[in-house]
Amino acid sequence: MNATRDETDDRLRDLAVSVRPVNLLGVRVAARALVNSAEHQRRSVLGLGAVTDPALLGRLLGLPAQCPRQDVAVWAETSAAATGIMDCGADGCTVTRLLEPPLVVDDVMVPASRGRELRAVQDASLFASFTRRWVQTQGPAMPDTAVLEAKLCGVGLLSSDGRVLLPAEPSTSAAADGWTWLLAEKVYRRWLRQVI
Repeated sequence: MNATRDETDDRLRDLAVSVRPVNLLGVRVAARALVNSAEHQRRSVLGLGAVTDPALLGRLLGLPAQCPRQDVAVWAETSAAATGIMDCGADGCTVTRLLEPPLVVDDVMVPASRGRELRAVQDASLFASFTRRWVQTQGPAMPDTAVLEAKLCGVGLLSSDGRVLLPAEPSTSAAADGWTWLLAEKVYRRWLRQVI
């Protein structure tokens, strides 16, 4: 059966991936993400990988994508950026943000060794404003203190065989910010290492 052009375009739009453990916010997590395939392909063509400069990402977040603006200060701050991040016009003031977040982090999962379940829940709760967060126990059961903390923090709990013991809540913030973009770039960098 041949895929239609629309089906192919839909598959290229977002690619669900699992990312092996990566350090985010000082915590080692596994992640599931939706890759922005168009942005990934654009970056691949340009040889541009993950962009992890927090100041640059914060500055870019304030600019609309693909929309030229006249801003001498932004032009001066970004004119030396790698190819594909910004288009800085020859006039010395027109800038266009080309860079888009490469993916959206859908979930993070923190493994919990026996006796460290509460700590794992506390670590997972750091991601409350960014994404859904999970803890997977390695033991036969979760201690009551860890379950109570998970309920309070919106952390989902998984058994050692992957059964959902407590569903994870969505992120507490719908607003995109520079830290969310930075986490996405770090997950993207790890995913690139995984697939190359």
